[in-house]
Amino acid sequence: MTTRTRPTSAALTDGYDPGRLFNALRGQLMLRTDVGLARKLEVPGALIRLVRMGEIPVTPELLIRMEEVSGWSGRQLRDLMGDRRRKFRFDEVRDPAFGDIISEIYASAGSKKSW
Repeated sequence: MTTRTRPTSAALTDGYDPGRLFNALRGQLMLRTDVGLARKLEVPGALIRLVRMGEIPVTPELLIRMEEVSGWSGRQLRDLMGDRRRKFRFDEVRDPAFGDIISEIYASAGSKKSW
């Protein structure tokens, strides 16, 4: 049985950085790589890479999955990546271009079965 820790205020720093969130999740889940994190989250590795590089935003679906896997609240996850908004508006990440990119990532990963 593993004990879940909560992110502390010392772990929170200013500035939006999804990479900081992924690093904290990897530490919490005792994973060595983003590939391991992608497998744990049941998402394609390319999705983690593109979010980490800032090419696509953290989607609500990904945030919910991270909450389920880590046991941390959505607010704690958003604090870790530097999102200080009081409300998370789904319309802000509903750009059709991002939807197409994410669909392509899942289609590509499904054919490779890499996750």
